[in-house]
Amino acid sequence: MAAVKLSDVKIKTLKPKDKVYRILDADRLYIEIRPTGAKVWRFKFVFQGKESSMSLGEYPSISLADARALKDEMRAKLAKGIHPVEDRKNIKAQALAETLNTFDSIAEEFKLKRMSTKSEIYQGKFDVALTKDISPIIGKKNVSDVTAADVLKILNNTVDRVVKESNGRFTGASAALENRRFLGAVIRYAIATLRAENDPTYAVRDVIKRPRVNHARALTKEERYKARTSLPKYNGTQTVKNAGFILLYTMLRAIEIRKMQWHWIDFENRLIRFPEEAMKKDRIHVLPISDQVFNVLKQQYEISGDQVLVFPAIYSKKNEGMLAKETLNSMLEYIGLKGVTTHDFRATASTLLYEKGYEEAWVEKQLAHAESNRTKASYDHSKHLKPRRKMMQDWADIVDSWKDQQNVQPN
Repeated sequence: MAAVKLSDVKIKTLKPKDKVYRILDADRLYIEIRPTGAKVWRFKFVFQGKESSMSLGEYPSISLADARALKDEMRAKLAKGIHPVEDRKNIKAQALAETLNTFDSIAEEFKLKRMSTKSEIYQGKFDVALTKDISPIIGKKNVSDVTAADVLKILNNTVDRVVKESNGRFTGASAALENRRFLGAVIRYAIATLRAENDPTYAVRDVIKRPRVNHARALTKEERYKARTSLPKYNGTQTVKNAGFILLYTMLRAIEIRKMQWHWIDFENRLIRFPEEAMKKDRIHVLPISDQVFNVLKQQYEISGDQVLVFPAIYSKKNEGMLAKETLNSMLEYIGLKGVTTHDFRATASTLLYEKGYEEAWVEKQLAHAESNRTKASYDHSKHLKPRRKMMQDWADIVDSWKDQQNVQPN
Protein backbone atom coordinates (compact mmCIF):
# COMPACT_ATOMS: atom_id res chain seq x y z
CA MET A 1 0.00 0.00 0.00
CA ALA A 2 1.43 3.33 -1.04
CA ALA A 3 1.98 5.79 1.81
CA VAL A 4 1.21 9.35 0.80
CA LYS A 5 -0.11 12.26 2.85
CA LEU A 6 -3.39 12.74 1.07
CA SER A 7 -5.06 15.95 -0.03
CA ASP A 8 -8.29 16.59 -1.91
CA VAL A 9 -6.25 17.59 -4.97
CA LYS A 10 -4.30 14.35 -4.78
CA ILE A 11 -7.44 12.22 -4.32
CA LYS A 12 -9.09 13.76 -7.38
CA THR A 13 -6.08 12.73 -9.52
CA LEU A 14 -6.29 9.06 -8.52
CA LYS A 15 -7.46 7.02 -11.52
CA PRO A 16 -8.92 3.49 -11.55
CA LYS A 17 -6.75 0.57 -12.65
CA ASP A 18 -7.43 -3.01 -13.64
CA LYS A 19 -7.10 -4.05 -10.01
CA VAL A 20 -7.95 -2.48 -6.69
CA TYR A 21 -5.16 -0.38 -5.19
CA ARG A 22 -4.87 1.58 -1.94
CA ILE A 23 -3.25 4.84 -0.84
CA LEU A 24 -2.43 5.30 2.85
CA ASP A 25 -3.18 8.62 4.54
CA ALA A 26 -2.12 8.34 8.21
CA ASP A 27 -2.84 6.28 11.34
CA ARG A 28 -3.98 3.32 9.20
CA LEU A 29 -6.58 5.34 7.29
CA TYR A 30 -6.44 4.69 3.57
CA ILE A 31 -8.47 5.20 0.42
CA GLU A 32 -9.24 2.27 -1.86
CA ILE A 33 -9.57 2.92 -5.60
CA ARG A 34 -11.62 0.25 -7.39
CA PRO A 35 -11.72 -0.60 -11.12
CA THR A 36 -15.23 0.86 -11.24
CA GLY A 37 -13.82 4.26 -10.30
CA ALA A 38 -15.28 4.19 -6.78
CA LYS A 39 -13.02 5.64 -4.07
CA VAL A 40 -13.77 4.15 -0.65
CA TRP A 41 -12.30 5.15 2.70
CA ARG A 42 -11.19 2.26 4.92
CA PHE A 43 -9.67 2.06 8.36
CA LYS A 44 -7.44 -0.81 9.47
CA PHE A 45 -7.29 -1.64 13.18
CA VAL A 46 -6.34 -4.33 15.66
CA PHE A 47 -8.83 -5.50 18.30
CA GLN A 48 -7.80 -8.04 20.92
CA GLY A 49 -4.84 -9.12 18.79
CA LYS A 50 -6.89 -9.61 15.62
CA GLU A 51 -6.46 -7.32 12.64
CA SER A 52 -9.59 -6.06 10.88
CA SER A 53 -10.72 -3.24 8.67
CA MET A 54 -13.91 -1.30 8.09
CA SER A 55 -15.40 1.03 5.52
CA LEU A 56 -15.90 4.68 6.45
CA GLY A 57 -17.83 5.63 3.32
CA GLU A 58 -17.23 6.70 -0.26
CA TYR A 59 -15.42 9.79 -1.48
CA PRO A 60 -16.51 12.54 -2.18
CA SER A 61 -19.66 11.97 -0.06
CA ILE A 62 -17.22 11.46 2.81
CA SER A 63 -14.55 14.12 2.43
CA LEU A 64 -10.94 13.79 3.52
CA ALA A 65 -11.71 15.79 6.68
CA ASP A 66 -14.75 13.62 7.39
CA ALA A 67 -12.74 10.43 6.95
CA ARG A 68 -10.02 11.63 9.35
CA ALA A 69 -12.65 12.59 11.94
CA LEU A 70 -14.33 9.17 11.63
CA LYS A 71 -10.94 7.47 11.96
CA ASP A 72 -10.27 9.38 15.18
CA GLU A 73 -13.74 8.38 16.45
CA MET A 74 -13.02 4.70 15.75
CA ARG A 75 -9.63 4.94 17.46
CA ALA A 76 -11.34 6.42 20.53
CA LYS A 77 -13.75 3.47 20.64
CA LEU A 78 -10.87 1.02 20.40
CA ALA A 79 -9.15 2.77 23.30
CA LYS A 80 -12.28 2.07 25.36
CA GLY A 81 -12.34 -1.60 24.38
CA ILE A 82 -15.22 -1.19 21.93
CA HIS A 83 -15.14 -3.03 18.63
CA PRO A 84 -16.06 -0.29 16.09
CA VAL A 85 -17.70 -2.65 13.56
CA GLU A 86 -19.85 -4.40 16.18
CA ASP A 87 -20.74 -1.03 17.67
CA ARG A 88 -21.87 0.21 14.26
CA LYS A 89 -24.03 -2.90 13.80
CA ASN A 90 -25.63 -2.34 17.19
CA ILE A 91 -26.37 1.28 16.36
CA LYS A 92 -27.98 0.26 13.06
CA ALA A 93 -30.01 -2.46 14.76
CA GLN A 94 -31.21 0.00 17.37
CA ALA A 95 -32.17 2.48 14.66
CA LEU A 96 -34.05 -0.25 12.81
CA ALA A 97 -35.84 -1.27 15.99
CA GLU A 98 -36.80 2.34 16.54
CA THR A 99 -38.31 2.42 13.06
CA LEU A 100 -40.15 -0.88 13.51
CA ASN A 101 -41.45 0.13 16.93
CA THR A 102 -43.07 3.41 15.96
CA PHE A 103 -46.72 3.71 16.90
CA ASP A 104 -47.73 3.64 13.22
CA SER A 105 -45.82 0.42 12.51
CA ILE A 106 -47.26 -1.27 15.63
CA ALA A 107 -50.76 -0.05 14.68
CA GLU A 108 -50.39 -1.54 11.20
CA GLU A 109 -49.24 -4.84 12.70
CA PHE A 110 -52.09 -4.75 15.24
CA LYS A 111 -54.65 -4.22 12.49
CA LEU A 112 -53.25 -7.11 10.46
CA LYS A 113 -53.08 -9.58 13.34
CA ARG A 114 -55.87 -8.55 15.69
CA MET A 115 -58.52 -6.85 13.55
CA SER A 116 -58.87 -9.24 10.64
CA THR A 117 -62.19 -10.52 11.99
CA LYS A 118 -63.62 -7.04 12.50
CA SER A 119 -66.01 -5.51 9.98
CA GLU A 120 -64.78 -3.26 7.20
CA ILE A 121 -66.66 -0.40 8.84
CA TYR A 122 -64.83 -0.90 12.15
CA GLN A 123 -61.48 -1.15 10.40
CA GLY A 124 -62.36 1.98 8.46
CA LYS A 125 -63.03 3.84 11.71
CA PHE A 126 -59.64 2.69 12.98
CA ASP A 127 -57.94 3.99 9.82
CA VAL A 128 -59.73 7.34 10.06
CA ALA A 129 -58.77 7.70 13.72
CA LEU A 130 -55.12 7.10 12.86
CA THR A 131 -55.09 9.42 9.86
CA LYS A 132 -57.00 12.34 11.33
CA ASP A 133 -56.11 12.33 15.02
CA ILE A 134 -53.50 9.85 16.21
CA SER A 135 -50.67 9.53 13.67
CA PRO A 136 -50.06 13.29 13.31
CA ILE A 137 -49.19 13.38 17.02
CA ILE A 138 -47.44 10.07 17.78
CA GLY A 139 -47.21 8.14 14.51
CA LYS A 140 -43.42 8.40 14.23
CA LYS A 141 -42.82 8.10 17.96
CA ASN A 142 -41.53 4.91 19.55
CA VAL A 143 -44.57 3.22 21.04
CA SER A 144 -42.79 2.83 24.39
CA ASP A 145 -42.25 6.60 24.54
CA VAL A 146 -45.92 7.57 24.15
CA THR A 147 -47.00 9.47 27.26
CA ALA A 148 -50.27 10.38 28.93
CA ALA A 149 -49.61 13.95 27.78
CA ASP A 150 -49.54 12.69 24.16
CA VAL A 151 -52.83 10.87 24.66
CA LEU A 152 -54.42 13.93 26.25
CA LYS A 153 -53.31 16.08 23.33
CA ILE A 154 -54.85 13.61 20.88
CA LEU A 155 -58.15 13.56 22.78
CA ASN A 156 -58.35 17.35 22.98
CA ASN A 157 -57.46 17.71 19.30
CA THR A 158 -60.14 15.16 18.40
CA VAL A 159 -62.78 17.12 20.30
CA ASP A 160 -61.72 20.37 18.62
CA ARG A 161 -61.73 18.77 15.17
CA VAL A 162 -65.19 17.22 15.48
CA VAL A 163 -66.71 20.43 16.88
CA LYS A 164 -65.21 22.41 14.00
CA GLU A 165 -66.18 19.92 11.27
CA SER A 166 -69.74 19.63 12.55
CA ASN A 167 -70.17 23.36 13.13
CA GLY A 168 -70.86 22.68 16.78
CA ARG A 169 -73.54 20.02 16.22
CA PHE A 170 -71.38 17.36 17.92
CA THR A 171 -69.23 17.61 21.06
CA GLY A 172 -66.52 15.29 19.81
CA ALA A 173 -66.62 13.31 23.06
CA SER A 174 -67.67 10.04 21.40
CA ALA A 175 -64.90 10.30 18.79
CA ALA A 176 -62.33 11.11 21.48
CA LEU A 177 -63.40 8.13 23.58
CA GLU A 178 -63.21 5.85 20.54
CA ASN A 179 -59.74 7.17 19.75
CA ARG A 180 -58.65 6.43 23.33
CA ARG A 181 -59.92 2.86 22.92
CA PHE A 182 -58.00 2.46 19.65
CA LEU A 183 -54.86 3.92 21.23
CA GLY A 184 -55.12 1.65 24.25
CA ALA A 185 -55.69 -1.44 22.10
CA VAL A 186 -52.54 -0.78 20.05
CA ILE A 187 -50.38 -0.01 23.07
CA ARG A 188 -51.62 -3.06 24.98
CA TYR A 189 -50.73 -5.14 21.92
CA ALA A 190 -47.24 -3.59 22.07
CA ILE A 191 -47.05 -4.54 25.76
CA ALA A 192 -48.11 -8.09 24.99
CA THR A 193 -45.39 -8.34 22.33
CA LEU A 194 -42.74 -6.91 24.70
CA ARG A 195 -42.28 -3.58 22.93
CA ALA A 196 -43.80 -1.36 25.60
CA GLU A 197 -44.31 -1.56 29.35
CA ASN A 198 -47.04 0.93 30.28
CA ASP A 199 -50.44 1.96 28.93
CA PRO A 200 -50.62 5.78 29.09
CA THR A 201 -54.31 5.83 28.11
CA TYR A 202 -55.26 4.61 31.58
CA ALA A 203 -54.09 7.84 33.21
CA VAL A 204 -56.52 9.93 31.12
CA ARG A 205 -59.46 7.54 31.24
CA ASP A 206 -61.72 10.07 33.01
CA VAL A 207 -60.68 13.23 31.17
CA ILE A 208 -63.35 12.94 28.46
CA LYS A 209 -66.82 12.35 29.83
CA ARG A 210 -69.09 9.97 27.95
CA PRO A 211 -71.86 11.96 26.27
CA ARG A 212 -75.34 11.58 27.52
CA VAL A 213 -77.20 8.91 25.57
CA ASN A 214 -80.45 9.99 24.01
CA HIS A 215 -82.51 6.83 24.43
CA ALA A 216 -84.97 5.85 21.74
CA ARG A 217 -88.61 6.76 22.30
CA ALA A 218 -91.90 5.73 20.78
CA LEU A 219 -93.30 8.04 18.12
CA THR A 220 -96.39 10.08 18.89
CA LYS A 221 -99.58 9.49 16.89
CA GLU A 222 -98.86 12.65 14.93
CA GLU A 223 -95.35 11.48 14.08
CA ARG A 224 -96.60 8.05 13.07
CA TYR A 225 -99.15 9.61 10.73
CA LYS A 226 -96.50 11.85 9.20
CA ALA A 227 -94.07 8.95 8.78
CA ARG A 228 -96.53 6.79 6.86
CA THR A 229 -98.06 9.57 4.74
CA SER A 230 -94.90 11.56 3.98
CA LEU A 231 -92.50 8.73 3.12
CA PRO A 232 -94.28 7.88 -0.19
CA LYS A 233 -93.83 11.55 -1.19
CA TYR A 234 -90.09 11.55 -0.48
CA ASN A 235 -88.43 12.79 -3.67
CA GLY A 236 -85.01 11.30 -3.01
CA THR A 237 -83.85 8.08 -4.63
CA GLN A 238 -86.19 5.09 -4.74
CA THR A 239 -83.52 3.04 -2.97
CA VAL A 240 -83.55 5.34 0.05
CA LYS A 241 -87.36 5.45 0.02
CA ASN A 242 -87.52 1.64 -0.05
CA ALA A 243 -84.97 1.43 2.78
CA GLY A 244 -87.27 3.78 4.69
CA PHE A 245 -90.24 1.46 4.22
CA ILE A 246 -88.15 -1.49 5.42
CA LEU A 247 -87.31 0.59 8.49
CA LEU A 248 -90.99 1.13 9.22
CA TYR A 249 -92.10 -2.45 8.59
CA THR A 250 -89.35 -4.65 10.05
CA MET A 251 -88.03 -3.39 13.42
CA LEU A 252 -84.50 -3.72 12.01
CA ARG A 253 -81.66 -1.47 13.04
CA ALA A 254 -80.50 1.02 10.41
CA ILE A 255 -77.11 -0.69 10.13
CA GLU A 256 -78.83 -4.03 9.45
CA ILE A 257 -80.83 -2.47 6.63
CA ARG A 258 -77.72 -0.86 5.20
CA LYS A 259 -75.78 -4.15 5.36
CA MET A 260 -78.57 -6.31 3.92
CA GLN A 261 -77.46 -8.53 1.02
CA TRP A 262 -79.58 -10.22 -1.60
CA HIS A 263 -78.29 -13.72 -0.91
CA TRP A 264 -79.64 -13.49 2.63
CA ILE A 265 -83.19 -13.15 1.28
CA ASP A 266 -85.30 -16.25 0.70
CA PHE A 267 -88.28 -15.05 -1.33
CA GLU A 268 -89.74 -18.54 -1.58
CA ASN A 269 -89.94 -19.07 2.18
CA ARG A 270 -90.32 -15.37 2.89
CA LEU A 271 -87.40 -15.11 5.28
CA ILE A 272 -84.32 -12.95 5.63
CA ARG A 273 -81.45 -14.71 7.41
CA PHE A 274 -78.87 -12.28 8.77
CA PRO A 275 -75.51 -14.02 9.45
CA GLU A 276 -73.67 -13.54 12.72
CA GLU A 277 -71.22 -10.99 11.36
CA ALA A 278 -74.04 -8.70 10.24
CA MET A 279 -75.68 -8.45 13.64
CA LYS A 280 -74.96 -6.70 16.88
CA LYS A 281 -73.42 -9.12 19.39
CA ASP A 282 -72.71 -11.54 16.50
CA ARG A 283 -76.02 -13.40 16.70
CA ILE A 284 -77.85 -15.00 13.75
CA HIS A 285 -81.17 -13.27 13.14
CA VAL A 286 -84.15 -14.49 11.13
CA LEU A 287 -86.77 -12.01 9.92
CA PRO A 288 -90.14 -13.26 8.57
CA ILE A 289 -91.15 -11.25 5.50
CA SER A 290 -94.57 -9.61 5.58
CA ASP A 291 -96.55 -8.92 2.41
CA GLN A 292 -95.50 -5.27 2.54
CA VAL A 293 -91.80 -6.11 2.91
CA PHE A 294 -92.09 -8.69 0.13
CA ASN A 295 -93.45 -6.06 -2.24
CA VAL A 296 -90.81 -3.49 -1.30
CA LEU A 297 -88.01 -6.01 -1.83
CA LYS A 298 -89.44 -7.11 -5.18
CA GLN A 299 -89.45 -3.48 -6.28
CA GLN A 300 -85.93 -2.95 -4.99
CA TYR A 301 -84.75 -6.09 -6.79
CA GLU A 302 -85.50 -4.34 -10.08
CA ILE A 303 -83.11 -1.59 -8.98
CA SER A 304 -80.20 -3.45 -7.36
CA GLY A 305 -80.83 -7.16 -7.87
CA ASP A 306 -77.61 -7.53 -9.85
CA GLN A 307 -75.54 -6.20 -6.93
CA VAL A 308 -74.49 -7.57 -3.57
CA LEU A 309 -76.24 -5.05 -1.34
CA VAL A 310 -79.99 -4.60 -1.33
CA PHE A 311 -79.67 -0.87 -0.64
CA PRO A 312 -76.35 0.26 -2.16
CA ALA A 313 -75.18 3.84 -2.08
CA ILE A 314 -76.15 5.29 -5.43
CA TYR A 315 -73.06 7.44 -5.83
CA SER A 316 -70.43 4.99 -4.61
CA LYS A 317 -68.07 3.28 -7.03
CA LYS A 318 -70.06 0.63 -8.92
CA ASN A 319 -72.79 1.14 -6.29
CA GLU A 320 -70.94 -1.33 -4.05
CA GLY A 321 -70.82 0.82 -0.90
CA MET A 322 -73.47 0.91 1.79
CA LEU A 323 -75.78 3.83 2.29
CA ALA A 324 -74.12 6.36 4.57
CA LYS A 325 -75.10 6.02 8.20
CA GLU A 326 -76.67 9.49 8.14
CA THR A 327 -78.84 8.79 5.08
CA LEU A 328 -81.94 7.38 6.77
CA ASN A 329 -81.96 9.95 9.56
CA SER A 330 -81.56 12.69 6.94
CA MET A 331 -84.50 11.21 5.03
CA LEU A 332 -86.64 11.32 8.20
CA GLU A 333 -85.75 14.96 8.75
CA TYR A 334 -86.52 15.74 5.12
CA ILE A 335 -90.07 14.32 5.38
CA GLY A 336 -90.75 16.43 8.45
CA LEU A 337 -89.72 14.11 11.29
CA LYS A 338 -87.06 16.37 12.77
CA GLY A 339 -85.86 14.95 16.09
CA VAL A 340 -86.94 11.40 15.18
CA THR A 341 -84.19 8.80 14.69
CA THR A 342 -84.20 5.41 13.03
CA HIS A 343 -83.96 3.75 16.43
CA ASP A 344 -87.22 5.38 17.51
CA PHE A 345 -89.12 3.08 15.13
CA ARG A 346 -87.86 0.05 17.05
CA ALA A 347 -89.00 1.65 20.29
CA THR A 348 -92.38 2.39 18.69
CA ALA A 349 -92.83 -1.22 17.56
CA SER A 350 -91.81 -2.55 20.96
CA THR A 351 -94.19 -0.21 22.81
CA LEU A 352 -97.21 -0.78 20.58
CA LEU A 353 -96.79 -4.53 20.28
CA TYR A 354 -96.48 -4.93 24.04
CA GLU A 355 -99.58 -2.79 24.45
CA LYS A 356 -101.46 -5.09 22.07
CA GLY A 357 -100.51 -8.13 24.15
CA TYR A 358 -97.86 -9.80 22.00
CA GLU A 359 -95.55 -12.18 23.84
CA GLU A 360 -92.39 -10.55 25.18
CA ALA A 361 -90.28 -13.41 23.81
CA TRP A 362 -91.60 -12.80 20.28
CA VAL A 363 -90.98 -9.06 20.40
CA GLU A 364 -87.50 -9.40 21.92
CA LYS A 365 -86.53 -12.04 19.39
CA GLN A 366 -87.71 -9.87 16.53
CA LEU A 367 -85.81 -6.88 17.91
CA ALA A 368 -82.73 -9.16 17.82
CA HIS A 369 -81.91 -8.40 21.42
CA ALA A 370 -79.00 -10.65 22.31
CA GLU A 371 -79.55 -13.77 24.38
CA SER A 372 -77.21 -13.65 27.36
CA ASN A 373 -76.48 -17.37 26.97
CA ARG A 374 -74.40 -17.49 23.79
CA THR A 375 -74.70 -21.27 23.37
CA LYS A 376 -78.44 -21.10 23.68
CA ALA A 377 -78.60 -18.12 21.33
CA SER A 378 -76.78 -20.01 18.59
CA TYR A 379 -79.64 -22.51 18.37
CA ASP A 380 -82.82 -20.47 18.93
CA HIS A 381 -82.63 -17.77 16.24
CA SER A 382 -85.64 -19.44 14.57
CA LYS A 383 -87.59 -19.92 17.80
CA HIS A 384 -91.23 -18.70 17.82
CA LEU A 385 -90.95 -18.27 14.04
CA LYS A 386 -94.61 -19.02 13.29
CA PRO A 387 -96.10 -16.53 15.78
CA ARG A 388 -93.38 -14.03 14.90
CA ARG A 389 -94.36 -14.31 11.23
CA LYS A 390 -97.95 -13.42 12.14
CA MET A 391 -96.74 -10.65 14.44
CA MET A 392 -94.59 -9.10 11.70
CA GLN A 393 -97.53 -9.17 9.28
CA ASP A 394 -99.72 -7.59 11.95
CA TRP A 395 -97.04 -4.98 12.59
CA ALA A 396 -96.80 -4.07 8.89
CA ASP A 397 -100.59 -3.73 8.80
CA ILE A 398 -100.48 -1.51 11.89
CA VAL A 399 -97.89 0.71 10.20
CA ASP A 400 -100.10 1.01 7.12
CA SER A 401 -103.05 1.90 9.35
CA TRP A 402 -101.22 5.04 10.47
CA LYS A 403 -102.00 6.76 7.16
CA ASP A 404 -105.72 6.49 7.87
CA GLN A 405 -105.50 8.40 11.16
CA GLN A 406 -107.02 11.66 9.90
CA ASN A 407 -107.16 14.73 12.14
CA VAL A 408 -104.99 12.88 14.62
CA GLN A 409 -104.30 14.56 17.93
CA PRO A 410 -100.86 14.33 19.49
CA ASN A 411 -100.39 11.95 22.45
